[in-house]
Amino acid sequence: MLKKILIVSLIILSSTIQLFASQILLIGSDSREKGQRGNADVIMIITVKESEIKLTSILRDTYVYIKGYGNQKLNAAYRLGGKELLLSTINANFKTKLSHTIVTDFSNTADVIDKFGGVTLHIDRGIHRYVNGYIDEQASLKGVSLLPLTRTGTIKMTGDQALAYARVRVAGTTYDDQSRVERQKDVTKAVLNFAIQHKSKAVRYFYDLWSLIDTDISVSVFWRICKTYLNKPNIPKSQVFPNYQNFTNERIPGVGLVLKLKDFKKASVNLNHMIN
Repeated sequence: MLKKILIVSLIILSSTIQLFASQILLIGSDSREKGQRGNADVIMIITVKESEIKLTSILRDTYVYIKGYGNQKLNAAYRLGGKELLLSTINANFKTKLSHTIVTDFSNTADVIDKFGGVTLHIDRGIHRYVNGYIDEQASLKGVSLLPLTRTGTIKMTGDQALAYARVRVAGTTYDDQSRVERQKDVTKAVLNFAIQHKSKAVRYFYDLWSLIDTDISVSVFWRICKTYLNKPNIPKSQVFPNYQNFTNERIPGVGLVLKLKDFKKASVNLNHMIN
């Protein structure tokens, strides 16, 4: 009887963990000063299944309703009410059922990359000076000297250099929030690809990575996600929401340039399809 109870308990626990870890909201915080919560610079839903892992980035300038604050850019929800408000805002606007979060900030992101020895990325001439501008800003906030980029092309970058690259959304004089998301994906893919190619090093730094995040999932579930990922031969599928065909760029007084969805109902269906 005891054996049967144990088996049933393990089955229930296993199914609970699978449900618990199936969809997690990853938030990259734009908190550059200690004690202050900034906007969410990265908004990504991680879908974990036995067969696959998917990364769905939500454009931060998507125009949504935030309870208690009215219509705003989605990324403002984190600054206004933390991870709870950002999560509930996504659920309310797009009929999702997200319930768990992982939060990391700018300095932690750079630390993770440095632990892996940097990442290799391609830098175009058009954004070179913008990357160095963000490097200068990060150096000022940290009170230390940081290495600027001295050339374009394929470069092995430090954590701070890669972070600066991921923050750029301007190519020439063109505003494009999706360009920023694509660069964030470039950095994410480079880190994940390194982890796949150097599994033992990734496992060795597991608890260091755990200490760099704020999350409501348990360490055992986080480890299970990492193992599921590392056992895959390729980097996860990545996608962006909303599709450029489903929104217009509009300037809203008091808010700025936003991505205004053409059809919220259709957008909700699309997002749920992407993350399930």
